[in-house]
Amino acid sequence: MTADPAADDAMRALSNALLSLVEQDVRPPCADGTDRWTDDSAAVRAKVAPQCDACEIHHRCHTFAETARPPITFGIFAGIDYTATTRMAKTA
Repeated sequence: MTADPAADDAMRALSNALLSLVEQDVRPPCADGTDRWTDDSAAVRAKVAPQCDACEIHHRCHTFAETARPPITFGIFAGIDYTATTRMAKTA
């Protein structure tokens, strides 16, 4: 656990949501057995990011990604590409 209670709560909430899905025999889109959400290619990540919109734990994933400590710097979480180079490219 981190020293940040909000980050700990978000991680716990995401873990619980994932476990709940497993109990229902449901998988989030990112659990498709591929590494596309963390692929080295920004184009591949961009293709899969919209799949997050229909995920029932989207909000938990987003809260986790926004509060994680250390901050997330790579991959797709809740449809957002947190890869540092991708985020920098969007602001340039």
